Amino acid sequence: MRPNCPVARSADIIADRWTLLILRNLSLDGPQRFQDFAKALDGISPTTLSARLKSLQEHGLIAREVIDTHPPRTLYSLTDLGLNIRPVLKALHQFGSALPAKPEDR
Repeated sequence: MRPNCPVARSADIIADRWTLLILRNLSLDGPQRFQDFAKALDGISPTTLSARLKSLQEHGLIAREVIDTHPPRTLYSLTDLGLNIRPVLKALHQFGSALPAKPEDR
């Protein structure tokens, strides 16, 4: 792998099923709470969700905001950098829509 390859650097951050689905949900539905992701992403463990959110925040794709309510709420949203993923998600949606259905999905 070439360390300066933009595709490789991008893949290191987003090339994971759960990461892409978290980004999809934020892109489509706007800011989300941890519980929103847990409910929408059937099968994701809390540990995996927490790790993916932390990684996306560390890479600057999402922001974490604590809302001062009782009890406090934490909201995750796309940053300006994270908004740049929308055309990629749209392309993946179009590509996935063109794929034939798997036999178990018919």
